[in-house]
Amino acid sequence: MGIGNVVAKLTGLDRASAVAEFLASPPEWADSSHLDLVSSLYGLADSSGIQVNRRTAMSFPVIAKGRRLLATNLGRMTLVNRKGRANAPLQMAYLQQPEEHRPLAATLTWTADALYFYPRTWWIVQRRDAAGWPARGGVKLLDRKDAQFDAKGNLTHAWGKPVEPRDIIQFDAPDGGLLHDGQWLLRRAYVLYRAASLAEENPVPGIELHNNGNDKLSPTQIVSLLENWMEARRRYGVAYTDKSIAATPMKAPLENLLIEGRKAMDLDLARQAGLPAWAADVPVDGSSITYNSRESRGWELIDLFLSTYMTAITSRLSMNDTTPIGWTTEFNTDELTRAGMKARFDAYKVGIDGGFIDQAWIDAQEGEPMKLAGTENAA
Repeated sequence: MGIGNVVAKLTGLDRASAVAEFLASPPEWADSSHLDLVSSLYGLADSSGIQVNRRTAMSFPVIAKGRRLLATNLGRMTLVNRKGRANAPLQMAYLQQPEEHRPLAATLTWTADALYFYPRTWWIVQRRDAAGWPARGGVKLLDRKDAQFDAKGNLTHAWGKPVEPRDIIQFDAPDGGLLHDGQWLLRRAYVLYRAASLAEENPVPGIELHNNGNDKLSPTQIVSLLENWMEARRRYGVAYTDKSIAATPMKAPLENLLIEGRKAMDLDLARQAGLPAWAADVPVDGSSITYNSRESRGWELIDLFLSTYMTAITSRLSMNDTTPIGWTTEFNTDELTRAGMKARFDAYKVGIDGGFIDQAWIDAQEGEPMKLAGTENAA
C-alpha cells in the first residue's frame, strides 16, 4: 500500500486530495497524529536521518526526569469539585475513577504523559449515569495509535469506531508538546549524546610519541616503546626520550569538550520541557536554591512546572459538559504541599487563640476528632 493510500485511509479523503493534504504545510496548531502514524508504519525519518519519537526523547535523562516529575506527581493527587472556594455538595463520581479497570492515578499519569509529548489527548465517554454525566468507570483514555482524524485534525474515530463529538473530552497541551516543538533540539541532543558515547569508547590519548627518526619502528618496537614509557611514568613520574622520539602533550581531550556540551544541552532540554533546573538536577553556575520545608519545594514545583499541565486538565473538566454550572474541578494538592505536623498544630493554636477557627474545623482538616484544649482523656 502506497503512502498516498495510507493517508487517504487515515483522513477519509480520495487519494489525490489526501496526497495534497499530506504535502501542504498545516497550521502550527494542527494535529499531526496521522503523519505520526504514517511515519511509524513506514519508518520515515527527518532530513537528518534521526527518527525523533517518544522513545528517543525518553532516552535523555533530563526529559525522562521531567516526565516522571510531571506524571507521577499528578498521579498522586485527586480531583475534587468545588463551588466557590468550598467543596461542592456532591463529588462527580467519574472523577474518583474515570476508567473502569484503572485507578485514577494511572489515568492521570498517562494523561499527563500524553500532554507532555503531544499537542492533545482525549478521554472518551462510553457510559453515562441517569443524569447524563459521565458514569464512574465510564470514561476511557484514548491512545494516539487508536485515534483517527479528518483533514482538519479533528478526532472522528476511536478504536476503529465513529465517536460522537459530545463524548469527546479533549485536553489541549499548553504548547505543541516536546515531540512537536522540541524536535530540532531533540535531534541536536541525539547527535551530541551519540558523539559523547563514541568518544568514551575511543578515548583521545593524553600524549603522542612521534617518531622523528629515519627508521620505521616495527609493531613490536612500538608496543615496547609505549610500555616502557608508561612504566617509567608510573615508577618515576618522568620519562626519557632521545632525539628520534618527540613526546607531544595533546590538547583538551574531545570527551571533556563533549561533557561541557552535554551540560549545556541538559540545561537547554530542561528549558524546553519547562523544568526548573533544580528539579531536573541540572547545575546552574551562580545559582543556589535551598528550601526550608517539603511544602515550599512542592509549591515551587507546582508554580513553575506542574500547574501548566494541571490547568490544561482541570479547566477542561470544569466545562459544562463535564461539571455542573457554577462548579469547578481542581486538583487536591495536599499530597505535595501539606505542612508537617508541628507547623499545622502551631497554625491551629494561632487560629484557636485568635478565635477565627474552632475545633470542628481542625477535626475536618485532620480527618479525625482531635482532643480539645484543656481536657484530659477519659479513664
